[in-house]
Amino acid sequence: MQHPHSQPDQVEQVKLTLLKRVAWYCLGLHALLVILFFALSIPILGLLNILSVLTWALGIYLLNIQHRSLALRLFSAEVAIHAIIVCAILGMQLGFQYYLWTVSCLLLLDNNLKLKPAVGVSVIMITLFAAMHIWFADVTYKYAYRDWLQYVHFANVLICGIPMIFTIALIRDVTMAQRQTLTKLAARDPLTQMYNRRYAQELITHAKYHCDENHEELCIIMADIDHFKQINDDYGHAQGDEILKRVALVIANHTRPVDICARWGGEEFLIVMPNTVQVDALVRVDKLRYAITHEIFEHFDSTITMSFGLTMWPTKISFYEAFQQADNALYTSKENGRNQVTTASTLYAVPNIR
Repeated sequence: MQHPHSQPDQVEQVKLTLLKRVAWYCLGLHALLVILFFALSIPILGLLNILSVLTWALGIYLLNIQHRSLALRLFSAEVAIHAIIVCAILGMQLGFQYYLWTVSCLLLLDNNLKLKPAVGVSVIMITLFAAMHIWFADVTYKYAYRDWLQYVHFANVLICGIPMIFTIALIRDVTMAQRQTLTKLAARDPLTQMYNRRYAQELITHAKYHCDENHEELCIIMADIDHFKQINDDYGHAQGDEILKRVALVIANHTRPVDICARWGGEEFLIVMPNTVQVDALVRVDKLRYAITHEIFEHFDSTITMSFGLTMWPTKISFYEAFQQADNALYTSKENGRNQVTTASTLYAVPNIR
């Protein structure tokens, strides 16, 4: 359930805008048909279109006061009744029956109508469309401009079909954009834009499987910003957040696309390096450590440092066990003075390469 102060759904906003445009379009079309049918000496259809103009005007008013569901049902009823009456009088050759297809789609846009009833009513409309070909098969057009029937039929097909395609295309576009946004929100930490823990674990599982299949080594690194609690206490959480974002950017600049970088929690980061032997991982991690110590942070007059714990992940142990090894190595780096890299295999601090 949406909160009263939440922003309107983007898809719903697109649908509302489209409905208003279609409604004004149909109102204008029926106004022209009033003139046309009186000119053709078919007063009953002229009067019917006057009623249609009033109906669409009422529907636009309902849309403006946020009664979209009622407006949709009013539009659908008007189109269905109008199509039946026109086909009963003029026959099927003009193509007015195709508006029932439009109605069947319109009803599916009504969120207040549950899916099964909406589908049921839409099926009824399509059934009515098929039935009209039986009911009015013998009705022939008896009025002026008989030579124009095929062109009117052609126009009605376009008028019915193109707006449906356009509407579905727009909704599809917005839906895909929302899907990408939701996927990003589900996978990324909102502050640092690194992968979050849940999504990173999925990637790590796939990376481990790939490395095992190809007999490649995989390295896990735990990293932690030194004295981060003190930074928050002295400079405030806003400055702390800026440091987290900047550190995440430095990590991103010193890792490969194939590497998996995640904010693991608070000031902790996890880096997984597939197809990487321990010597190469140590060199790369120490370059990252060096880069962070030389990074300039705005509104912060001290040096930021990070401690690292590194382990190789052999096939015989679980991720949790490998993670614990990296975490223990990180803890050793902290105990030995911070701003250094420790490997889990020996649990000693690696001398700074630079």
